[in-house]
Parts: sequence; structure tokens; C-alpha cells
Amino acid sequence: MSDEPEALARRVADRWREREWGEEGTRVVVAVSGGLDSLVLLHLLRFPLASLDLRLTVAHFDHAMRGGSAADARWVRGLAEAWQLPVRWERSEVRPENEAEARALRYAFLHRIRRQVDADFLVTAHHADDQVETVLFRILRGTGVRGLAGIAASRTPGVVRPLLEESRRELEIYAARMGFTGRSDPTNRELHPARNRIRHELLPRLESIHPGARSAILRLARNARRTHQALDLLLEPILAQLIEDRGPGSITVARDPLLAYPFPVRSAIFRALARQAGVTLDEAGTGAALEFISHGVSGGRLQLPGSVRLARDFDRVRLEWGTGRALDREGRPEEADAPFTLPAPEPAGRTLARLAGRPVVVAWGTSPPEAPEGAVEAFHPGRLDFPLVVRRWRPGDRTSSPAGRRKLKKLFGELRLSVDVRRRIPVVADGRDEVIWIPGWHRAPVARPRNDETIWYLGVWYDDENT
Repeated sequence: MSDEPEALARRVADRWREREWGEEGTRVVVAVSGGLDSLVLLHLLRFPLASLDLRLTVAHFDHAMRGGSAADARWVRGLAEAWQLPVRWERSEVRPENEAEARALRYAFLHRIRRQVDADFLVTAHHADDQVETVLFRILRGTGVRGLAGIAASRTPGVVRPLLEESRRELEIYAARMGFTGRSDPTNRELHPARNRIRHELLPRLESIHPGARSAILRLARNARRTHQALDLLLEPILAQLIEDRGPGSITVARDPLLAYPFPVRSAIFRALARQAGVTLDEAGTGAALEFISHGVSGGRLQLPGSVRLARDFDRVRLEWGTGRALDREGRPEEADAPFTLPAPEPAGRTLARLAGRPVVVAWGTSPPEAPEGAVEAFHPGRLDFPLVVRRWRPGDRTSSPAGRRKLKKLFGELRLSVDVRRRIPVVADGRDEVIWIPGWHRAPVARPRNDETIWYLGVWYDDENT
């Protein structure tokens, strides 16, 4: 690559346009630490690439991890003002315990600013040397092919890295030719952090053993990226065939077809499914999940990293994610139930209960209400034990049948109702807390009207129009 600053600016501009990271007027947040890398990025976007006509906002996060960080923040603010750019900054209220926690706090701040200024992209100054260090760090941790791909040039939501193919040497030459230097962070010279030891000890040693080691590692990352991209393309039709239902908080998959694949393919399939649920599984996590799918009992649950759960219901498995509480159909935590109690067989009435975060219509009277099929049942009111309660089923609930009293759990198993359906299904319990009706599924042999007897109708159904 050429050392000329103009050549670097052309490459970055070409990369920006080729990848369609933004057109004229695009709002962009630029993460600026004050170090040389981020200053080069900001200078490129502000001056040589002004023809891109990007609306830049500088964002600086002070981790408060070392003395002098507040001075760095003031310096960045002053630079942004000198370059006539708006700037947002924040100092951490808590001292991060490690680099991972600092990174999480930093990105939370950067994405918050991106949303506040309605920016399309968050731009960071990661470069090729960062890529080499990341790949080596992941190798030492035993990563897979996807991890070997290293840092992506772009990722959701809106993060782009236009300098990722440039070496730090290129950036240093650019800064020197343009006559500016960045702020120095003394912690970058400490050897306690693993990344610093990779940078200052391991990489020079590797270059002494094999000149060109950095280029070879970058080539490894490119090949790994192509490999996992090819794997993703090959998995697309398989996933489309296996996924039976997809909601905002769950993915349901056919179990037997999944188990029919050889173990290595099965592992790749499940890791792809887990990524869609927002979790990256390591070897142990993948093995535990596949063991559960193969031998876990129906109705069982396996907690995966984060808030992701794996459930088995007969011949299906389901990934669920969220807060640990049940989710509604929009993927939000369900509201508290609002059951309905009917104290006596009133001549006619209609109301709404709320179960599993959804409205449930309850209608009653001497004439059958208009309702979906299976949602109305006839009773003799004089032989019902009031009050009646419309609620969700609870563990330990029982009902009666021609074969005698039985637990609803056993009945649900015979009906092959999944745990998800059981959790949401409404039931009608009488004054003895005995379930007398499960709309659409089961009717206990109580209070059946005989010839010429008064018939009283009860209807219960989810009000999907208002859900």
C-alpha cells in the first residue's frame, strides 16, 4: 500500500461508497478516544472526505479508569469545537473492573448517542493491527471458525469500521504528514492486560519466527470469514425447513428432523439458531444443548447463556429469550393476569378478562353468544357450583372425566399440548376449584342439561382483534 495520505483517503472513500454506508446527508457518530487512530478517522471524514457530505457527531466516553482521563475528555471536546463539529461526552459513574466491562459501558453510551442524534451509523477506528490482535486473542481462547474471522467491517446495529484494512503504520504516516498527534494512554504500555502482552510480546516474537506473521494472520481471518459466510448460505435452506414457528421472543424447531443430521451438522445448525436468539455458544454449551434435545424430557427446560432458554415439547424444541418472564406476542414481558369471577348465573353478560398478556372475552346467558367454534359450552345452572372463575391453569389442577378425576398435567400430555399452549390456555374452575371446562379441549361431565331443563351458556375465547 502507498504511504501517501491521498491514497489512504481514496481507499477509505472507495470503501465507504462500495459498501453503501451512507449517502449525502447521512448522520454519523464517530467514536473518538483521543488516540491517534480515532483522530485519523475523524480527520479523514471531516476534511479529505468532506465530499461525502456526512453529518458528523463526535462521541467520547471517559471510562474513569486512570488519572488523566478527564483531561483527555476536555482535549477531545476542544478539538471537536476547533474542527466545528458537535460533540457528546460522558464520564462513567462507576469504575469498570476490566476491559470487557469498559467496552460494554462504552458501546452502551455510543449507541445511546447514535439514537439521540438519529444517526444511521456509528463509526469506529479499528484497523488491521487490531484485527491481528483479536484473532490471536481468540485463538488462545480456543475459538471456532467464526471467531477466527475476527472483527467484522460492519455489524448491526449500524457499526462500521472503514479503517479495518489499514495498518497502524499507514495511520501513523497519515497523522505525521497532516501534522497532528493523538493523546497517549499510558495503560497501553502495561503488560498485565492480555491484549497488551499480545501486542508487545507475542506478535514481535511471532514476526521473529516467521516474518510476515501479521499478514498471514490477516489472511487466516479473511479465509475464515469466507468459510463461515459459505456455511451460513448452506444452512439457510436447512433452517427454513426445520423452523416451524418464529415469534418475536421464540423459535420453534422440529426435533426429529434436526436429530437426523450428523452431529457436526447438527452442531452448526443449533449454533446458527442460537445466534438468532442473540447468544453465541461455545463447544460445551452446544454439547449440553444437543444432549438436552436428544434425551431431555418433554416439558423440560435448559438455561443457556444470558436470558435464553431451550425447551422441549414432545416432537418440538423451542428457543425462548427475554427477561425470564413469559413474553407476549410482541416479545415483551406479559402483563399480570386479570382473571374473571362470576358469582352467580346471571341471565346475560359480557366482559373481558386478561390472561397471558391477552384479552379474553367471557360471555354468558340463556342464548349462546356469537363466538369461535369450540368456545361456547352449555350447562344447567342449578347444578353448577358457583362462583365460576376464568383463569389460567395451575400446577395441581384437577378435572373430572368418565374415567374419574385426573390432573390436568396428565390430560395435557394425552392431548399433546405443548408447554407454551398449556401456559396460555384459559380454564373455567368452579367453587370447589375444580376445572370444569377447558375451552376447545375438555369438558367435565358436570351440570349437563337434560331434556326440558334450563340451558345456560358460557363462552370463553381470546379476543385476537384487540390483542
